[in-house]
Amino acid sequence: MSNLNDDVVDLILERIGSHVSLIRAASTCKRWRRVIANAAFLRRYRSLHAATVAGTYYNHTPMQGPVFVPSPSIPIDGRRHSLGFLPHHGKNKSWAVVDSRGGLLLMRCHGVNPEATDSGGFCGDVMVVCEPLTRRYSEIPPPPAISNSFNNHHYINGSYLVDGDAAADEAGGRIGMSNFRVFFDLCHNLGDGAPHTAAVFTVGAAGDGASRWSEMALDDVMAPRHGRAEKTKTLAYPQYCRARVLGTVAGSRYTYLEGGTMVALDCSTGQFSSSQLPASKYTWDLTSWPFSFHAVEGHDGEPRLFTLFFDEMRVFARSGGGDWKLEKSVRLLEATRGLPGYDDPSFFKVRSRRAFKLLTRGPGFVILYTPFNPARWSSISLDLETMVVAPAAADMGKISYVKPQHRELCAGRLATMEKSQWLGL
Repeated sequence: MSNLNDDVVDLILERIGSHVSLIRAASTCKRWRRVIANAAFLRRYRSLHAATVAGTYYNHTPMQGPVFVPSPSIPIDGRRHSLGFLPHHGKNKSWAVVDSRGGLLLMRCHGVNPEATDSGGFCGDVMVVCEPLTRRYSEIPPPPAISNSFNNHHYINGSYLVDGDAAADEAGGRIGMSNFRVFFDLCHNLGDGAPHTAAVFTVGAAGDGASRWSEMALDDVMAPRHGRAEKTKTLAYPQYCRARVLGTVAGSRYTYLEGGTMVALDCSTGQFSSSQLPASKYTWDLTSWPFSFHAVEGHDGEPRLFTLFFDEMRVFARSGGGDWKLEKSVRLLEATRGLPGYDDPSFFKVRSRRAFKLLTRGPGFVILYTPFNPARWSSISLDLETMVVAPAAADMGKISYVKPQHRELCAGRLATMEKSQWLGL
């Protein structure tokens, strides 16, 4: 082994399948310990060895709060992941999962702070970042632009967890209770609905666990590349949607801006970037049925966008990390011919009955249905690589009606697996 260069040693150590075995390997000699402690090596190792899903957090009801459902394939005591250690704020006040990353949850309890003013979308809410496995939590104060805004000039459009500052962590920014960031999208009350600033709450930036606030200007990255028609700004509808959050896919959080611009926040680095959607026969700005578009992770771990317009589905991918291009398309009415529930072509002669909707999604696949199907909830799965459709599994597990994303708890880590609600897509 002493004759091998570091690149070869890297490749060998990356193939160690167990995290416990990797720790043991680090104690073998100084050279191996140096290689394994390298931040770049740890990032590669984590990307190659995904954690095992131990269960799922569901935002159940406003009164009951999140529920942890253990994975049936792993013997685990669900009580270890209880959120009962969070402070209780009285009758009918419960916590909800807002976001998750690493081993942490971003939680919100609505309207429990009597000293808070009803401004900026915080409305007396209490927010915390917690680690269920160690039963620790840290309260997150309102962003300064909100707490210091007496005239309600801003509102919060979204909040989410991002890895800690890489400079403060030898593991290359790995997230933990002493090293994390919370991003808040801030919009002008009389603006166009697009975030203009990200308020960032950082813990561990100086390596001492202390916290600080900072701001990132987003005007440049949030500006649509090709412009858009100006709409009248009215006080009655200050939050008319010109920015639409598509969720977290393949490690980045995607926001669509009216006019064809896609903005991505890398949840590892905390950096924003923008890309352009191609011209399409259906404008991306349509917000009503039968048109919809969504983000999903492909089999290769890269993001995909797909549109649904009646029975036509089109899949888009980024070309070399640049702008988006059409990758595949399929006519679902033709692809489903002969499947159970879709074997009566005469029923679908009326065009409105051909409109498909998204039921849920996962890495490399989507589950679709049409509400006009005579079989009612006869759903299909579609493989994003082959575009082959098949009847969906009879038992797809619990699909919640609530809008917040479901959080899947991994062994010591949390991975996001978004499942859309049945209605309102």
